[in-house]
Amino acid sequence: MNKSLPVASGKERSTGKGQTRAMIPGISTNAEARLTGVLDPRVTDIAEDSFAARDYTILDASDDEAKRLGVQCTGGGVTLVVTDPTRRLGDIRVQSGGRDNTLFFDNLAWGGNCYATIRMLGSDTVMLFNDIGDEFVSMQDIYLRSNGQFVFWGRGASAVGLSMEIEGEGVGVVIGDDALISNGVWIRNHDMHAIHDLRTGTRINRPPVQTVLERHVWLGHDAMLLAAERIGTGAIVGTRALVKGTVPPRVVVAGTPARVIREGVSWGRSNNGMIAAERISIGLPELPEA
Repeated sequence: MNKSLPVASGKERSTGKGQTRAMIPGISTNAEARLTGVLDPRVTDIAEDSFAARDYTILDASDDEAKRLGVQCTGGGVTLVVTDPTRRLGDIRVQSGGRDNTLFFDNLAWGGNCYATIRMLGSDTVMLFNDIGDEFVSMQDIYLRSNGQFVFWGRGASAVGLSMEIEGEGVGVVIGDDALISNGVWIRNHDMHAIHDLRTGTRINRPPVQTVLERHVWLGHDAMLLAAERIGTGAIVGTRALVKGTVPPRVVVAGTPARVIREGVSWGRSNNGMIAAERISIGLPELPEA
């Protein structure tokens, strides 16, 4: 049976009790706070008030209507929110072990090129995908292990082959606008297991972190981000690099562990060089015409 709800507008925010609805229908106020915290100009052009200008259709992700959009969900407890209920998303398979989880797609201009396997073990988790247009996004295994986690996918970001594992309550992974993620890339926000000093019993590695890719970042083939906190605007992570900690803006890092091998550089999607919009997006002026 089709259980879709009527179209909801982000403009309809008053609850009548002095409270405010979440910026996206279906998410909790805690989830909203986590998401608004990543709406940083270094990451995305999207601002919180832009969500108020959108209309949404709310679906049960296990329903036939969700399947027609390309979403197959087992386990229940997942709300699907879309901006165009007629435009196919791709092929997205979801396993849910919790409740009150949300998938959001701003798919008004999507080409239907999103392919993903997503496991949501916790509750109150959110995956928010902004407009990718005709870009290609392939995510072999996205694994959200704990409660309150989130993934933010920026406008125009693409991925040839990404796997991701997130541990720790209330943390997430942020993919900035116009990111390019190559094949075989892994993002893990933790070391998988605790490492202890045998003499003192003290844990010597860090707990899970929040991983943020700022705008226009390129992750090379087989790169691994392991407890990496921030990859700066316009940065390039080389093939098979192992990144921990932070990477400054507009540099190339490579190696295991990764280190800066060149500064003052960035990249363009075209082999002909960076276009003006790409330079502006990383805070640089247009080049003068030759």
